[in-house]
Amino acid sequence: MDDHFSELIVQRKPKPTDLLFKILLILATAVAAFFGLFVHPIFMIVLLLVGIADYFLFPRFNVEYEYTYVNGEIDIAAIYSKSSRKNLAQIDLENVECVAPYGSHHLDSYGITFKEVDYSSGYPEQKPYVIIKGGTNNQKILLHLDETMLEDLKWRLPGKVFRD
Repeated sequence: MDDHFSELIVQRKPKPTDLLFKILLILATAVAAFFGLFVHPIFMIVLLLVGIADYFLFPRFNVEYEYTYVNGEIDIAAIYSKSSRKNLAQIDLENVECVAPYGSHHLDSYGITFKEVDYSSGYPEQKPYVIIKGGTNNQKILLHLDETMLEDLKWRLPGKVFRD
């Protein structure tokens, strides 16, 4: 049997709000430490709570997406700070209507009724591919696909994968 497997890891570009949230978390930690040490010890509880928030939120700012293609299914996972992993989506290629580069004329017939989900890197110089997923929940899924994964998709969906 012909098994097809390919895997790709894409680093997500930091969002502009990420830096703002990091600064706010650090500032909240410093203010809580100052008030806990010099004003009233009850603020040490606030420092503890802010420290716990820092511990859980800081790894969420460093995200990589992992795409795994195995025999007709694409699994998408987020890897946070190279230590924890969360499965985000699973695409069954039986529900895929079209795969084309972002901005392609092949995507013109899929209008605003499709919800756009972005699992791409976010870098403007890297043009993502759009997977149109039909069925019960219509979605436009943005991914960065390499040549190996595109060839596997082209083999599985011969009339639905376009490279323009």
